[in-house]
Amino acid sequence: MSGVPGLKKPPSEKDKLLDGQSSSNNASVSKQISDDSLSDDVKDEKGSTLIIAFFLMLFFQLGNRIFGKLETYPMYNYPMFLNLMSTAIYVPLSFVYIIPAARFTNNITKEQIAIPKVKFGVMGGLDSIACIMQVFAVNYISNASIIVLVQQSAIPISMVISKIFLKARYTIAQYSGAFIVLLGISVVLIPTVMKKPDESTDATANKVNEVFWLAVLAFSCIPMCMSSVYKEKALGEVDIDVIYLNGWVSVFQTLMSVPICFPSASLINMPYSEIMPNMYGGLLCWFGINTVTDSNGLQPIDDCRMGPYFVSAFFFFNVAYNLLIIIILKHGSANVLWLCSTVIVPLSNVAFSLKFMPGHKDLNMFDLTGLCVIMTGLVVYRFTAQLRTLYEHIFGTLTEEEVVAEKVARKIGKKTERKQLKFVGLNQVEALNTFVDIRVSHAQKAQLFRSPQQIRGSLLMRLGIPPSPYISLGPKGRLADIQRSPAMLGARRQMNSSGSADKLAFQYSPVVTGGRKPTVDIAGYPAINPGLEKRSSFV
Repeated sequence: MSGVPGLKKPPSEKDKLLDGQSSSNNASVSKQISDDSLSDDVKDEKGSTLIIAFFLMLFFQLGNRIFGKLETYPMYNYPMFLNLMSTAIYVPLSFVYIIPAARFTNNITKEQIAIPKVKFGVMGGLDSIACIMQVFAVNYISNASIIVLVQQSAIPISMVISKIFLKARYTIAQYSGAFIVLLGISVVLIPTVMKKPDESTDATANKVNEVFWLAVLAFSCIPMCMSSVYKEKALGEVDIDVIYLNGWVSVFQTLMSVPICFPSASLINMPYSEIMPNMYGGLLCWFGINTVTDSNGLQPIDDCRMGPYFVSAFFFFNVAYNLLIIIILKHGSANVLWLCSTVIVPLSNVAFSLKFMPGHKDLNMFDLTGLCVIMTGLVVYRFTAQLRTLYEHIFGTLTEEEVVAEKVARKIGKKTERKQLKFVGLNQVEALNTFVDIRVSHAQKAQLFRSPQQIRGSLLMRLGIPPSPYISLGPKGRLADIQRSPAMLGARRQMNSSGSADKLAFQYSPVVTGGRKPTVDIAGYPAINPGLEKRSSFV
């Protein structure tokens, strides 16, 4: 039963229902699923395209990581300026697209424009807190390699938050991977926690212990997660242009960066009267001009020679990195992002240990051991399901129904990943890995549903036992005959009189349907094949 036009008069039940065997039923219904519920341009990308996307993502993500730390060396005295500019740069870039798109295209609808701006304000406030926590932490943590490793703590922390707010449920492999990541981070932190304060460092570093900034970096994912949860609650199913969303969030995030300067200044022991001169000094340092020429006990002497290059390079890589995230999630697969995020961990560590890298530090035994443990945890968390599926495909352990269900689940996953763009802010996709995973899982479970009666019917079919008194089986357990129950005959008469086959539903055997109402397929016949997703079989 390969595609059937919906408005043609259907032939006899026996011809259509029995013409194929259970395998052709699977192919037919899976095609119907693909055409109906998953038709939103969800297509498998060519392998060459995904390879190109992977290497581009790897290049820009590595550049974003490296220059995100390198810019702090000339700009060490000006983290508040870096925080402000790293957000403000997206405002003009976004509105260059938003203004013409809202006026001359349908990409930004009136419904999107009508969304109360106070919602964007809440999102911007939470993102602003997360951003300044990260900027300050990266600025004051001296070991660049350890930054990359500690950021992986976002996985277990976000798992806890999603468990509380999204009622998330994880697999044993995911729990195991998160635990292994925490174990690896603990190994990496041993030298930092055990070392005594270094009297030779500058005054600010002496007053604020590096362990504190490592904790700030680890917990910076909390406001990110809260922002993602709020976006899901506030936006719901509204189809919003992702650039329009991030543009307005950037506006409020930039505005919120100003009042956040006051508690931030207190944290680094800077008088409030010095905030504006410090911001102006940061602007000059970006252009290579020193303003702190004498050590005042609070700030080291400026060395802004590389400021124009490092800061500008970071902005370039950061913008390209976020654009690639949008493109990959919209047209590719999130697996490319997770693979890049995994590979980037050892690459970043090696890059920061190179002799020519400014501020480089050699990797010690704890760094290497922790890196291996963390990488093991990331692979276990992110790729256990994919590796198991690959094994089942290679060795043919999947049944025909499971192959169909797996293909449908993959398409549902890609469609859901595209929707995550509106829930993931700028520079947040790595920290929100678990949130993307759980939303994909929820969507798959909501659409791929098998009742106990369906499972029982499927097992009986495999054993060659008819799951219903209305069904008889032929050789090798294949469908041979379906008797016309009164309900089926009444449904057929109703269909012939109304001609509305796609909306027709009638009662069928509880053994197969679980007592629910199966919809007829596009030709006017019941979706009797057990084991397929709920949306294709039931109202």
